[in-house]
Amino acid sequence: MYLSPWRTLLVSTTREPASVRWYGTGKKVARIAIVGSGPAGLFSCGSLLRRLPDSKFDVFDAAPVPYGLVRYGVAPDHQEVKNCTNIFDRMFETNRDRLSLFCNVRIGSDVAVDDLTKNYDAILLAYGAHRPRPLDIPGSSSTNVISGSDFVSWYNGVPNAKVLAAPLLDDPNVVIIGNGNVALDCARILSTAKLLGNTDIPSDVLAVLESSKVTNIKVVGRRGPENVSFTIKELREQFKVPVWDTTVEMDEEQVKQLEEVLPKMARPRKRLMKVLLDGVRPPQGEKQCRFLSFRIPEAVLPNNDGRISAVRFLNKRTGCKEEIPCGLLIYSIGFQTVVLDGLPKNDKGMLAMRDGSRVDMPGDAFVYAAGWCAHGPRGVIVDTQQEAVAVASRIAEDITAREDIGGRHGIQSILDEKGINYLTFDEWKKIDEAEVKQGAEKGKVREKMRTFSGFLRRH
Repeated sequence: MYLSPWRTLLVSTTREPASVRWYGTGKKVARIAIVGSGPAGLFSCGSLLRRLPDSKFDVFDAAPVPYGLVRYGVAPDHQEVKNCTNIFDRMFETNRDRLSLFCNVRIGSDVAVDDLTKNYDAILLAYGAHRPRPLDIPGSSSTNVISGSDFVSWYNGVPNAKVLAAPLLDDPNVVIIGNGNVALDCARILSTAKLLGNTDIPSDVLAVLESSKVTNIKVVGRRGPENVSFTIKELREQFKVPVWDTTVEMDEEQVKQLEEVLPKMARPRKRLMKVLLDGVRPPQGEKQCRFLSFRIPEAVLPNNDGRISAVRFLNKRTGCKEEIPCGLLIYSIGFQTVVLDGLPKNDKGMLAMRDGSRVDMPGDAFVYAAGWCAHGPRGVIVDTQQEAVAVASRIAEDITAREDIGGRHGIQSILDEKGINYLTFDEWKKIDEAEVKQGAEKGKVREKMRTFSGFLRRH
């Protein structure tokens, strides 16, 4: 029987394997902090609620509202993926005596990590990897050169106005550098404005997309087609975009080489390559999306007004330099893991880990990490779910074995003393209801708010 990722989550948080189930005795009341209310943090939380039935949990997020990448990363035309928020809402609602939410709280600045280690028996870090890897080439500061992360944040209504001015879509040519799902999301959103009207995309964003002059999108990869990081669902979606002609550039030699290695590939990878091979043909039509490979970006070429006019690439197969005209460049070349103040770094500048789940903190602080903040950005939400459950199992085992559990009361009193204006689950539900109501009036799933000052608890 097929189970959707969210049905799987519901099952996993209501029926743990006997080997990892821990029944409360009333003696060990652990207090656990979870930093991050996205998929990694809340999948882990759901599992821990079942594994440690006497324990209490406080979830913190720097954003003013919960659910992280589900709200602000998943594309608006993927509403089925966002449905997990209903399960997260239910989790908070049915565990009010054990589970609290504190949004608009920045761990490492508003509250020190040391405050957490003193007031919680265990801490789970699950705050993601927020910083896009920069495009370090000449001219990259030109107008209308933006990261895929910022473009996604713009069309998803992230409340951060200083980086989210609407991109200029008055030029027909767009170049997207990247070979992952973020690049595909950007291309698809640019080419499907007419299909987004009933989603949760902000109305002002939709208006910009609907007035777009973009008719020619190039998705450019540094490596070959066999190295793409797309998933097959997202790739197929781009080929099915109405009106747009999506094609792949490969010469006969490339096609032959790829066909020769196909039999050695795992089945999922083979299916992905066949989608690309089926798209190999010359472009046609008024609106085109074309996949290019083996291009190394060398420089952004601005016009006299400082706005991008073209990108110069080195074609690794021919050794020639090429200039591809564009009025908008979106680059999606990965993320950098952010290490919060007060947490240890390794020699690569990433979060220092003792093993796959525990952070290498000084002393006996029990700090764990899951998701992108632990190992960098990789995988999709289902992968995050599997890892989160594994980390939750480790935390539960450690809590069960420890003798020093109990007597810790969290940091709500510290937040109140510092006058930090936070948002709880009750405030979130008011926002949620208001967004859904406003959306219904416009025939949409919801109308996202960007300002929440009226909902924050002030002190």
